[in-house]
Amino acid sequence: MRSVRLSVRWPVRWLCLWTWLTVFLSSRTMAAELAVGPGKAHARIEEALVVAKSGDVIVVHPQVGDGPYERVALSVNRPGLTIKAAGILPARIRLSGMGGDYSGRGPVPRAIVQFNKGADHCVLEGFELLGAHNESHNAAGVRINQANNVTIRSCCIHNNDMGIMSNGDGTQDTAVNQLIENCLIYRNGDPLDPGYNHNLYLGGATVTLLGCEVHSSLTGHNVKSRAHRTLVFACYVHDSANREFDLVDGKGDTARSGSDAVLAGNIIVKDANCSGNRAVIHFGQDGGYEHEGTLFLIHNTIVTPFTSPVVHLSAPKARARLYNNIIWDGGKGQNGQVLVHAGRDTTTLPVEGKCNWMSFGFKDSVLESIPLQHTLVGGPGAVITFVNPAKGDYRLAKPDPQVLELGCTVPADAVQALNGRLLQYKAPQASEPRVIRGKPDLGAIEWGQMTKTEPTSAGHVPKAAPER
Repeated sequence: MRSVRLSVRWPVRWLCLWTWLTVFLSSRTMAAELAVGPGKAHARIEEALVVAKSGDVIVVHPQVGDGPYERVALSVNRPGLTIKAAGILPARIRLSGMGGDYSGRGPVPRAIVQFNKGADHCVLEGFELLGAHNESHNAAGVRINQANNVTIRSCCIHNNDMGIMSNGDGTQDTAVNQLIENCLIYRNGDPLDPGYNHNLYLGGATVTLLGCEVHSSLTGHNVKSRAHRTLVFACYVHDSANREFDLVDGKGDTARSGSDAVLAGNIIVKDANCSGNRAVIHFGQDGGYEHEGTLFLIHNTIVTPFTSPVVHLSAPKARARLYNNIIWDGGKGQNGQVLVHAGRDTTTLPVEGKCNWMSFGFKDSVLESIPLQHTLVGGPGAVITFVNPAKGDYRLAKPDPQVLELGCTVPADAVQALNGRLLQYKAPQASEPRVIRGKPDLGAIEWGQMTKTEPTSAGHVPKAAPER
């Protein structure tokens, strides 16, 4: 009887494997490429979206004279779709929202491209999205509305009420694994509602920014997130109208333990003429919900000339850990700078870390209040020289021993927060692995890994009223 059971079991296993392979290969075979553009099967992306099936790829070709597709309004409801621009980057195909009404009522999306619940594993790649507005001042270039595993890649998103919006439903199961990769996002906002619209306004379970440049929000923050977990790797974030990062509470999302934010390998620069909120990073709450988590700052280069805090912790369960960062005053020689403010007894600040370098103006804030190990505060007039800060190039100009000899190995739990990888920004709008040989360098870019890149401009813009 034993031999009979074995002779039956193995054929059944092989049959199951054969059935799975048949279904998988059939789905791959059935996937279609739908062409959009002049002389193609579909004149508009909306037409292709109506007939597209899960797994299909919608390829959008340029208009005659490279003009924009006008009043684009895509509401994506099925999974596994890829919508991508034909051609070779950095050329992008423009999707304009000018003249459209992105109200969010009924089937009308609140964005030029909106991924709704169930539109999981979708990709948007290679577009320029601009001009989305509505009466609520929250129309976006892209919106991720409870969809999981959505990727926005190599897009330029500007001059909308919001650049990218995302949200979940307050559970762990929606807006999971959002990825915003190699994108340029700038000048989003609405002066008619200043302080409430941002370059990025994110929520849901998890979101990752990778290799992006985000700058010059018109009225709000560069990056605002209410997500349970926010990861920002190898990005260049600069010149916001208010904070560069506002990482706060979301109903149902941040009350869970581990509601962390991990900022690693980033270049973060305040506009020296910022007229709004001059703090660099806010981690905590502004909506009355709990925020239980840790802000990890690892291998960043942070530039601020202001006395407003680099880190503002505003929730009872909010903590911060800092490793291998450079925090510089931009050569302004500012005194009385504040590293961390928590609005509570400074002798019990929930902050730890080691191996950071910062300007002399942080002396009192750091040496007297925060127990950071192996942290060096430069002497009066001490500077770290970068290649060309005026053009956004924060690579080291020379092998400064203060930077090369102070770095330390990041603790294992912080490495886990990095998902096991450490990256650095590569202009324009890309990332590369950070290769550490021996002791790691401080800051966003490893000296021994210097590569020739074309820096982007700082892109200063007039600022609107401060955030409310």
